[in-house]
This record gives sequence, structure tokens and C-alpha cells, in this order.
Amino acid sequence: ALKTGSEATQEAALNALFLLRQAWSACPAEVSRAQSIAAADAIPLLQYLIQSGPPRFHDKAEFLLQCLPGTLTVIIKRGNNIKQSVGNASVYCKLTLGNTEPRLTQTVSTGPSPEWNESFLWSFESPPKGQKLRISCKNKSKVGKKSFGKVTIQIDQVVKLGAVAGDYTLLPESKSGPRTLEIEFQWCNKTISE
Repeated sequence: ALKTGSEATQEAALNALFLLRQAWSACPAEVSRAQSIAAADAIPLLQYLIQSGPPRFHDKAEFLLQCLPGTLTVIIKRGNNIKQSVGNASVYCKLTLGNTEPRLTQTVSTGPSPEWNESFLWSFESPPKGQKLRISCKNKSKVGKKSFGKVTIQIDQVVKLGAVAGDYTLLPESKSGPRTLEIEFQWCNKTISE
């Protein structure tokens, strides 16, 4: 009903989800958890309504998105201009989100444009509001730089849009031009067991 129904049907379905969400606080914890997991199936549809639905739906859809459990997927695709003056670097990325254990990509030694195409997943009971993902690009090689820079990314937009992708510039900038990481972010209703 949220995606293919008429505007009136979409509004009724959105209102029903909204009322259900308001009732969770009166339910025992295990009941509200089960209901939130079931309601999480609506995440892609809520994201669709925020992007394509009538403006009057946006606030309710965004409020509901901020209450539902989901999974953040970060895909480190490749680096650009990750080079040093002497020899090939052995490059890896270190990802830190909030207080979670840092996660590392594989180490790659393929020249100035390393490719990882590695995915990292974090599950949340509700979206990580205000959290930042910190990614540092490092060199394991004994020769040359130890770090190629870092980037800090606010992930709130991913929850609202469902997917965000782009090139992110590592700081500090290099004299040989900007060093970038191509990264894709996804927020969905699939939860994982950690």
C-alpha cells in the first residue's frame, strides 16, 4: 500500500505505522522489539516516500525511519592517486564507526589505484543518529608514508536516502593532487547477527 497504492492509501498505511510506533512504548520490551523488526520491512518504502512521495508524508516517514532497526553496509570500492614517491604502497583502510571495533580492508599492493570492493556491515536497533564513520588509508609497506590520509563521513543521510555513493577526499591533501576513496553506503531493513 505504501508504494503502489493511491495517495490516500499510502497516507492510511503511513498513519497505521505511525500509530503502531507510538504504541510500542506501552508494550513489553520483547513485544515492541518484535513489532519494530516486523515494521522494518517498510524501510525501503519509507525511503521511497521521502524521495518521491508528497511533501506532507516526509516528516512522518522520516520519524518512522529513525525508530526502526536496520543494517548499515559500507562498501570500500577503490582508491585513486594513492601513491608514494618510492615503490608501491601496501595499502589498507581502517574503518571506525562510533565505539565499535575498527574494521580493516585487505592489504593491496597494486599501484596508485588499489581496488578492494569489500563490504562491512553494522546492525542497529535504531539508526545511528549523528554518528560519524572515520576511514583512514594506511601503508603497511616498510618504505614511504605510513598514512595517506583520512576522511570522516556523517552517515545520517544514508538512512533517509537508502543508498549514497561517491568519491571522498582524504585529508590532508597531497601535493600530487587529491587522494580519494570511492565508497558506497546502504541502509536497509536486513539485520545481521553479530
